[in-house]
Formats: sequence, C-alpha cells, structure tokens
Amino acid sequence: MYNPDQKQYILKNSFGVSYHVYFEPERGLCIRMLSDSRIWSRGYILDKFAINDFAVVLDNNDIFHFVFQTDKGNVMYGHGMHGQIEIRPILSSREATTYPKHVSLLISGNAVFIFYIIKHQNQHIISMQYVQDGILSNPLAIDYVDHPSYIPFLDTMGKCHLVYISNNRGKMQVKHRTLKDDFSIFTAPDTIHSCEGIISSLSYVLTNANNVFITFEVFADESYEVIFKDLLQANHSKVLYNSKSPSGLSGLLYCSGILYFYHTVKDSIYFLYSDDNGSTWSNQALYSDLDNPICFSYTSNYPKDARVSCQQIPGNFSRGYNVAFLNDEAVKKMQEVKQLNKNDEGNNLNYKDLKSKVLQLQNQTNIMEKELTKVWATQKMFEKKIKHLNLLYEQLHNIVNYEHMDAHINNQDEEPIYEINKEPVYEQNQEPVSVQSKGLVYDINEELVNALDEEPIKNQDVFDDTTQAELLDDSSKNLQEENINL
Repeated sequence: MYNPDQKQYILKNSFGVSYHVYFEPERGLCIRMLSDSRIWSRGYILDKFAINDFAVVLDNNDIFHFVFQTDKGNVMYGHGMHGQIEIRPILSSREATTYPKHVSLLISGNAVFIFYIIKHQNQHIISMQYVQDGILSNPLAIDYVDHPSYIPFLDTMGKCHLVYISNNRGKMQVKHRTLKDDFSIFTAPDTIHSCEGIISSLSYVLTNANNVFITFEVFADESYEVIFKDLLQANHSKVLYNSKSPSGLSGLLYCSGILYFYHTVKDSIYFLYSDDNGSTWSNQALYSDLDNPICFSYTSNYPKDARVSCQQIPGNFSRGYNVAFLNDEAVKKMQEVKQLNKNDEGNNLNYKDLKSKVLQLQNQTNIMEKELTKVWATQKMFEKKIKHLNLLYEQLHNIVNYEHMDAHINNQDEEPIYEINKEPVYEQNQEPVSVQSKGLVYDINEELVNALDEEPIKNQDVFDDTTQAELLDDSSKNLQEENINL
C-alpha cells in the first residue's frame, strides 16, 4: 500500500545502474543493486542498528549519502566515498530510546545539511547540522513545529530553503525560511499561508526555471482542500482538491515541463496535470497503469532519463521497478486531446463541454475495467468452489448408490416364494406344471410335481397380501437399521 512512512529509495547513477536502499526489520538499513536482467541482488547491510527513520540522496558524482536513527535514538550519517561505507555520529541521544525524528539531508557542494525534529519540554523543534570538509557543526535550532511534515530543498543556485508548519496563537501557518550563505542562521520566516484549521501533507517541486511550487492540505469547516502555491509569489494560489473526505496521501511531481498533482485512495491513484506552470489544470483522471502502488523516492543521474523533481512518487517492483507518470502513454494521449481541442476551440463553442465529457468517459472506462477485473476474479473463485461442491456431490451420490445396491443384493439372497397353479400347462408333448413366484411362471416336469405331491405345501407356507405387507414392513425396518449401522 502507498505509504510515505514506508518509503523506498531508488537511486540511478550516471551509468544507468539502479540501487535500492530500504529498511528490513531483521537486518537494519540495506542496499541492493538491479542487474541488466532486471533482477535485484541480495541486500548488503549498511547498518544493522538502524531503525525505519532514514533518508538517502545521490550527489552529482554518483556518491550516495544517508542519514538514519539507531535503535538507541542516535542520529548517524554515512556515505560511500573512498570506495567504502563510512559512518559517523551526528547527534547523541540522552536517553537510549527512539521516537520519530523524521531525519533528512541535502548535498550542496562539499557541504552536507542534516535536518531532524527533536522533543523539548513537550514541544517539537526542527534543527539542523552540517558537515563541511569533514567538520561537524553545532546543532542549530530553527523553530517550533506543529506537524512533522517539513521540506528542506536546494534551488538551482544551490541555496538552501526550508518550508514547515507551525502554530502561532491558535492559527496554523506554513512558513518559509532561507539559509544564509555562511550557514550560520536562517532568515526570518515568511508566512505562506495561515488559517484556523489543520494543515498537513506538504509537498514541493523545483522547475528548470527555478520556480518552486508547493501544495498542502487544509482541514477547516468540515471540509478538506489541497492548495497549490507558487512559493515566490505567495498571492498566486489555486485549489486542486475540495471534498468532505480527505485527499489521502498526495504530492507534486515535475517532469519534462509538466506539473502533476496526485493523490491516492487505497490502491487507486488520481491525478491532474498542468503544462503552463499551474495556471490551468486538467480535470481529475484515474491513473490505471500501475497496480499495488508503493511510495518511492526517485533520483536519477542517467543522462538519457528526463529530469524529475519530487519528494516521492508512486511506483512498484514489477520487473525490477516502475514509477508512475514517466513516459506515460495515458498522459500523452490526454495532452494530444487537449492540444487538438485547443486548435479547434475558436470554431467549437462546445469545446469545454466535450472535453469534460471525454475525460469523464475515460475515467469511467478505467474504473469499469478495474471493477470488471474484480468481478472476473470473484467469478473464478466461485467457479472453483462450485467445482469442489460438484466433486463432493458425486462422492455422496456414489455412496448412496453403493448402499442401495448392497441392500438389493441382500434382498436377493432370500428364498423365493412359489405358488403352484392348480392347472398344469402342456408344451411339446409333455405335461409340465406351472409354478408361479411373484408373477414369474416356471415350467417343471411331472417328476417335480410328484415330489411336491409327496410333500404337500403347508398352509403357513403360502403367503397372502396381509402376510406380504407384514414382511414388507419388517424388511423396511431391517433396511433402516442397516442404513443406521452404515
């Protein structure tokens, strides 16, 4: 399931080799490599004492850097320079206990900026330290925060920015600060947004033109809104989502000049896109080309890959790994439809209405395909159950037939009852007598008749209807007893 708290880091170097950095409960922080045949190697342990509170970045020289919290609550920094893994402590915990510190890091030239959130007197403080030329700075307390969602990033000039959420006299605020060039202190905060509701789910992207866009969710007056803003032009904003229910897990993504806003509901991804830096946005659509999405942090130095800016991106581990929105045919088709309608907009008064209907039909088609797949899977499950029940029915039917045949054989073992007709039947110059047993006639010769005459049949050996009925009752009782015994 898509969950930023279980983020998977995918790093692709300039040679096109992909690495996966992840946390494994029994082994700690691990890294593995993807082969040319799209098979992952066995994970190599970076630190067995790490917990699931870590971050990883890839610098321009294909060196990866990582920061993590240990099971004792300490913050550690490591890198892959000098052909080996080197780890050093950054912050020691006074108590050997852990809590989410939400660690992150940035690389700017020969400086590594490390951010984390610490507890102090029942409050949370966002802090920063940096390592430059192997020298570790003292901790710098920046501000109190009201939510663990914060964004440190570098602009195209290498300047460090920080966007975070704080509380000021009962109002929640989105604030923005910039680190001074000597790394000594952050500037005074600029308030980007202020409200009496609850603010969460910060996300940002950086474009090639050094534009910084952010989104965040606001819950107020029993309604949820996701607001889009240009960080450098705070007055310019748009509402990308408005509903009585939360947007789910959301984020921004920038790739090849296209802005994407997406949010996830269970295993479904919905998105909007803009090709004019957020001035106009498409209608919401269902992203149907990715099954069972999980949360990736994706970085690529490979020259053939399009430049991607995002904090996180939906993806999965199908055939190595896949990420959403990159070279996506569904998005390209939507863009072609949009461009075609733009060209005909002057001659078509119903352009917007038709465009909306086409997108709605596409969304409904995608949703129906998913629902039909679920129905097909359910049908296959019931067919399997019906097949199993038919097999049980056949076995039960065979058992019943066996019991019936066994009872019939037992009845045949009883001696047949004969009744001798008084008038003999003559055939082929002989004088046979007619013997009848329950409607069947048997011919026997005179010698047998004589033998029967010598031993006449007793009255009690001749059965009438009353006697047969009594025997039938007895046989029925015996048969029921046999069935019970069986």
